[in-house]
Amino acid sequence: MQTDGYPTNWQHYDSYVIHVGADQFGFQGSNGDVNRFGARFRAAAKFEGVLLGGYAQSTIAGYSALCRVLFVWSAFESFMSICGLEQRTVGPLLDRHGALAVANDIRASDKGNAFYQFIQERVNAAHRTELQNYFNQDPCNVAYLASAIRHIFAHGSLTPNANQVEPATVVIVCNKLSDFLLRVMDREFGGRVATGLEDLHGH
Repeated sequence: MQTDGYPTNWQHYDSYVIHVGADQFGFQGSNGDVNRFGARFRAAAKFEGVLLGGYAQSTIAGYSALCRVLFVWSAFESFMSICGLEQRTVGPLLDRHGALAVANDIRASDKGNAFYQFIQERVNAAHRTELQNYFNQDPCNVAYLASAIRHIFAHGSLTPNANQVEPATVVIVCNKLSDFLLRVMDREFGGRVATGLEDLHGH
């Protein structure tokens, strides 16, 4: 990740794309679509939290972590779009970046699955299926662990204290997912740009 919050190799991408187009780097859609991804990624990467007057610090931290998932998921949806990916089929790509270890870390943090049990009762069938796989320690698409949080938080059911879960647990789970998805996007974007530049220069 660049210091300005954009993904790795963004400056190289930005300086070449006007001459060769986004498809030179394996991206679908217009230059504007990729620019929107860059803007969303940067906002997610640079997100530092929310300010809430009169709330306990632990609750503020919980809300901040939940909001961070919203920003990261927005960037990830944009990322999937420019890469021609769909959520239901993105699992193998996430697995290549260590999704199994992330799922295990989250499971260890969410004692008795209290956080995700609360969520599973309130999501659609696709999410329920993936969460059941997660509970069973079967292969699951980790993207659904993030989108489930995003949906239930955005729709108003989820708070940092839901189902008697400690806000500190919410912070750990949300930040592990956010860090992971940011890392995947950063590596994939940087790699595509590097490959596109190699092809341009005939290496």
